Amino acid sequence: MLERKYSLYDPLWRDGGDYRPHIVAYYYKQWVDFHMDVHAHDAIEFMYVISGTCVVETEAGATVMRKGDLILLDAGVPHNLIVEKDNPCRMLNVEFTFKACDGIYPSMKQLAECNAPLSQLLDRHQNSIVLRDPSDIPHILKSIVMELDTGGSHNGSMTHLLISQLLVRVARLAAEEPGDQAAGASLNQRYVRKAAEYMHQHYDCDIQVKDIAGAVNLHPVYLQRLFKATMHMTITEYLAELRVEKAKMLLARTDIPIIDIADYIGLNSRQYFSMLFKKVTGLSPAAYRRSIEIRRHG
Repeated sequence: MLERKYSLYDPLWRDGGDYRPHIVAYYYKQWVDFHMDVHAHDAIEFMYVISGTCVVETEAGATVMRKGDLILLDAGVPHNLIVEKDNPCRMLNVEFTFKACDGIYPSMKQLAECNAPLSQLLDRHQNSIVLRDPSDIPHILKSIVMELDTGGSHNGSMTHLLISQLLVRVARLAAEEPGDQAAGASLNQRYVRKAAEYMHQHYDCDIQVKDIAGAVNLHPVYLQRLFKATMHMTITEYLAELRVEKAKMLLARTDIPIIDIADYIGLNSRQYFSMLFKKVTGLSPAAYRRSIEIRRHG
C-alpha cells in the first residue's frame, strides 16, 4: 500500500493550515473485457459509471457498480477494476490531492467548519464510499471536466468551487446512508429525496403527484406512503410549503407584481395563491411585502 500522502482524512487539511482540493487527473474511459491489476493511487479518486456495469474490488470486498453509481476511493487504497466482455463500462474518473490555498478559498478547514456532514465524513475514515444513483453528482463532475477543458487552467477559483461542491454533496449523501441502516430503508430515503428534488426543480410548473411519482419510477400511492412516513407530511403539503417559501422570497427580494407571483410558483389561480399564502404565513401576500418593506426601512 502507498503511504497516504494525500489521504482525504489527513488532519493536516483541517488543522494544519489552509489547504484546498487540487485536481491532478480527469478522464473518460470506455472499458471492454478488462481485468485491472491491483494498484493504488497517490491521490483520491472519484469513479462514476456512465453506462454499463463493472466490479470494483478493495480489501473490503467486491462492489458491483452500475450506471449512475459513484465510488470515492481514498489515496493509497489498493483496488482493481473488472469489466466483463459482454457488458462494456464507460466511466468518468477525477483524481485530486491537496495544495496550499494560495489565495483561492474556501479552504478545506473552512468547509469542514461550516458543514457538519463534511466534518462527519472526515471523521469516519472510510477507505471507500459508494453512492447509488446520486442524481446531481454527474452534473457536478461533468461541470468540473468542462471547466478544466475550456479554461480551468486560467480560472482555478471556479474549478475549486466545483470540487468543493462535489465533496460537500457527497458528504451529505453519505450521511443519509449510514452503514448500519437497512438497505430497504436506505432505498426508500433515496426515493423520497428524489421526489423532493423533483419538486424543487419543477415547483413553477403545474405538477401533480402522478408526475412526481413518474419521475422516480414509483406508483403514486406507494410514493405517497413513503413520503408521509419519512417527511411527516404529504407530498401535497410539502409542495404547498415549498411554493409559499418561494413566494416569500419573491415578495421580499424582487419587485414582481403580487398579481403575477402565482404564475412564478406554478399556481394557476391567484385567489388560491392568496388563500394558501395566508394559511401558511398568517398574512396576505400584500401584507407580507409591506412588513418586509417596513423592516427594511424602519
